[in-house]
Amino acid sequence: MSGTAGILAGRRLGMPEPPQEDLPMKRLFATTALCLALATPAYADGKIYVQLPDLTSYRGAEAETFLTELVMANIVSSNCAGYEVTDEEWSLLTDSADLIAYGQLGLTVDDTDTVYYGPAFAALDQPDTCAEYGPKVEPMLQQLVDLGGARTALPDQDAAYAAHQVLQAEWDARAGQGPVGKTKTK
Repeated sequence: MSGTAGILAGRRLGMPEPPQEDLPMKRLFATTALCLALATPAYADGKIYVQLPDLTSYRGAEAETFLTELVMANIVSSNCAGYEVTDEEWSLLTDSADLIAYGQLGLTVDDTDTVYYGPAFAALDQPDTCAEYGPKVEPMLQQLVDLGGARTALPDQDAAYAAHQVLQAEWDARAGQGPVGKTKTK
């Protein structure tokens, strides 16, 4: 029962009628709480930003191999039971993959999806993928930490978001200027 019917039923049961002066205050409190909840920083991607490793030494075929391993660690940790990672670790994996794909190799999003993420997702259809690649997730995370990355959120997420937007703009400006596909070696 709600509204007037609830108040009338309460009177019949001998319950006191709620004071009318409390209702505007309750509405004000509810409105204030809602505004505060909506006023917190909410980024479209919902990410947590972490310290990223220095991956500038990865070039050519070495960068491509490393990107393949990063993408596979991301896909496996997101889809295979027992190999889950924290949100911070997921950011470390995915943002490191972005550093290699867009920063080092100059790939476009389409190229990265086609050449790296497509095959990684296709590998999930194979019965042994989780067992084969799952144990490689933790060593990959440790390698990224050894290269200067972190598994904890940066203290100033607003500044990290702004820095990431600058980096993303640089990548977008260079998109497609790198090699498409994998480097051919002898």
